[in-house]
Amino acid sequence: MKSKTLLLSLIATSLVFAAVVLAHEKVKLTGYVVDVMCAADHTKDKPEDAMKFASEHTKSCGLMDECVKSGYGIFADGKWYPFDAKGNELARAMFEKSQKNDHIKVIVEGMNHGGKILVEKITEEQ
Repeated sequence: MKSKTLLLSLIATSLVFAAVVLAHEKVKLTGYVVDVMCAADHTKDKPEDAMKFASEHTKSCGLMDECVKSGYGIFADGKWYPFDAKGNELARAMFEKSQKNDHIKVIVEGMNHGGKILVEKITEEQ
């Protein structure tokens, strides 16, 4: 009986581990960082319209208090991906350092967890 219980416990643990691994897909996205408040009206746009909007989003807008408080995400391949808390901090720092006012293209690396990006790194393309 103990071996059956142990076997079931090992199977359950393996299934949980597999679910966690599958739920976190490594991603590298190229696109434009936009604050959540501004992105809200464009997440259902046609992909080309969403990307045009995102490319024109300005640094000054992205650094407005309300926009910073709303958090950030990236439009990549015409889709919207919100960031986690670390991603929000990295995005704000990227906006503060950027020499550009708009068309700020970036590469975001991290893990996709159910559509939210757990950001490890944001690099501005030159």
